[in-house]
Amino acid sequence: MIKKALWLKKNLYKKNIKIIDASWYLPNVNRNAYKEYKNGHIENALFFDIDKICDKKTHLPHMLPSAKKFEKEISKLGINKKDIIIIYCKEGILSSPRVWWSFYLYGHKEVYVLDGGLKAWKLAGGKLTSKKTIIESANYKCNVKKDKITDYYKLNIFLKQDNPNLTVIDARPELRFLKIEPEPRKNIGKGNIPKSINYPSTLFDIKGFLKTKTEIKKIFSKIKKNKHIVCSCGSGVAACNIAMSLNYIGKKNWSVYDGSWTEWYLNKKNYSL
Repeated sequence: MIKKALWLKKNLYKKNIKIIDASWYLPNVNRNAYKEYKNGHIENALFFDIDKICDKKTHLPHMLPSAKKFEKEISKLGINKKDIIIIYCKEGILSSPRVWWSFYLYGHKEVYVLDGGLKAWKLAGGKLTSKKTIIESANYKCNVKKDKITDYYKLNIFLKQDNPNLTVIDARPELRFLKIEPEPRKNIGKGNIPKSINYPSTLFDIKGFLKTKTEIKKIFSKIKKNKHIVCSCGSGVAACNIAMSLNYIGKKNWSVYDGSWTEWYLNKKNYSL
């Protein structure tokens, strides 16, 4: 699940190691992740564009693509099923868990997040390059883990039934969850999913480095062990930080609500609780 920068330095040139730059920023942040990638990235790193490798048939941002589309896009990146994938982002652990979740859900066995991201790489003496990565096309195949994703309709039914074995955790910053600060997307109002609780994604790391298993277990200690946790956020990115943290401590009873608050808000006129 997690690999250290020193490990990557030692294994950087192994043929079956595929490195992914998964840097991504909210729409109200004036940064271009792809441009930054071109200006400097880990040698041989591929760029995974969260906003392009997604479901283009929906009005929602960067939703998980179909298995067929994922296979096509990942094949174009030259990644094979048996490759060891190391995912990083510039901001420590911010958007890399989203890409980790995508591969995990589609059945990739060895997929890891680089702890501390690009900062950790630099601290370990790793260098950056602006050279274009040479890609040889592959033939990627998915094996979907359907229990790792939840949609609006399924979650709505669970909440209407007041299912005692389900907890919705929202990874957004506290002030957004509490309806104090506005959402970063236009036309998306303030609010939260009914009965959800707030565990901001920043709870799980210290300056971009994932906390220890003991510390993460303590964070989740108030939630009963048998509960299924639905991970949510603004649009399905930060939710994956919760999912990855749960998986890291060995808890498998979780799923990601891909549409998250953006979808819930847009559909809120169609439900009643």
